[in-house]
Amino acid sequence: ALVPLMESIFSHATSDTEIIVIDGGSSDGTVELLQSWSDKIDYWLSERDAGLYDAMNKGICAATGEYILHLNAGDNLYRIPSAELMQCKLDKVDVVCFDVLIDRKRIYHPRVGFILRIDNSWHHQGTFYRRSCHPGYDTSYRVFSDFDVNQKLYQSGCTVRIFPGTVTGFSTGGISSGDTQRREMYRVIRKNYGLIYLPIVFVRFQLNILRYALFSTWRGGPP
Repeated sequence: ALVPLMESIFSHATSDTEIIVIDGGSSDGTVELLQSWSDKIDYWLSERDAGLYDAMNKGICAATGEYILHLNAGDNLYRIPSAELMQCKLDKVDVVCFDVLIDRKRIYHPRVGFILRIDNSWHHQGTFYRRSCHPGYDTSYRVFSDFDVNQKLYQSGCTVRIFPGTVTGFSTGGISSGDTQRREMYRVIRKNYGLIYLPIVFVRFQLNILRYALFSTWRGGPP
């Protein structure tokens, strides 16, 4: 999964692109691959970590650029929106969001406003964060520390700009699926906004479960 991701990054990288790779101490040949790419990668590190968000924090610490985008093995980069990011840099925009292609068939469109109180509406694979304002990820979360970051930034009054167009591809079925997702989403919302929104989130989850069950019955699979 790492090779297709890196190839997609290399094919779009420009002189303004800083490439940082954080590996969790793999023993499957990843280090050898990173060594072979040393002329294309600005910085890489392979050591044991405390999970995905610990690795992402290490990436932030190593970065020197204006905006950061987090991609994981299995993702694909389709383009680097250089013109949009340059304009946002001039306008001092903190968060820049783009569409993400999910499972090669569904487009995820970012949203801003009230929805961020009850849903993680900035997909991290399509969100460029101004490095200087990123608060870092809380590693006590296994799945939704990015949601926690998004809520914190929105509460702080950060400036956000949403552009049309897909920049990355993402496949579902990872750690953010199932009961773990539900429990951590409740926890994030409760911490940042209190108990008042939890009933709304619970109802949304139940409706989504019913929706998928109905489509599975009528169409032989989810939409």
